[in-house]
Amino acid sequence: MLPQELFRTFSRFCFVNCLVAIVSLCCASTDRLQTTNPIPPLLQGVHRVVCLGDSITQAGENPGGYVWLVRHYLKDLYPDQTIETLNAGISGHKSTDMIARFQRDVLDKKPDLVTISVGVNDVWHGFYDNHPLGDGPRGVAIEDYRRNVDSMVSQALSANIRVVILSTTVIEEDLSNRENAKAAKYNEALRDIARVHHCPFVDFQRPFRAIIQEYRKTTGGHDDLLTVDGVHMNGSGNKVMAHTILTGLGISANAQESVELQVAKEQAAARA
Repeated sequence: MLPQELFRTFSRFCFVNCLVAIVSLCCASTDRLQTTNPIPPLLQGVHRVVCLGDSITQAGENPGGYVWLVRHYLKDLYPDQTIETLNAGISGHKSTDMIARFQRDVLDKKPDLVTISVGVNDVWHGFYDNHPLGDGPRGVAIEDYRRNVDSMVSQALSANIRVVILSTTVIEEDLSNRENAKAAKYNEALRDIARVHHCPFVDFQRPFRAIIQEYRKTTGGHDDLLTVDGVHMNGSGNKVMAHTILTGLGISANAQESVELQVAKEQAAARA
């Protein structure tokens, strides 16, 4: 291995092993860790959570996946509350698919809270079949996307289900590509919907971009850092997603850190 390649490999290793600390401790104070963790307002009275999404969510069910991590953090942080976390991710799904199954996969489950992760395929699939501008028929136009997401949020709120809207993650780890430029408009639509309905908005773009940009700048590497293929999460990407969601739910960095070793042990046991 050439010296430059060796440096990049080592640097990548260091970045990957620092990701959780960067994300989960970004808002940490110097206070000592609490022995008991108060339940944040958004989670008070919550006993069932549904995570709606596409293949990123579906794969998040694997040990170390973001849904799996959220489930275990909630279980270990609030053992007396008994929070059940259900995975409603289906590969390839867009907003058109999710609204069609929203009754069955969300409302009929009678959750207290739903996280909605939608948009990557609405944008990405529009680039399929030699459509470099993303205007292909397999994508979903932003007007239809906005209407679909707004309807899902409205239905959930009408059923007294709390809603947390998740931004898209990156589409390929080239932050300046056309896919990510188009996705920015879809994320703005999500922000608008969250604002109108007074729902929490969890922004994955900020930590993903910060980590990828720092990696590129420091090492000069251009390989995938948080994904296995530019879109679907690797272990590090899942950790970033999970900790960003937990923070968005109102769980402090100190609280997350207080059960981190326990969750790691459960993950190791699940993979054994």
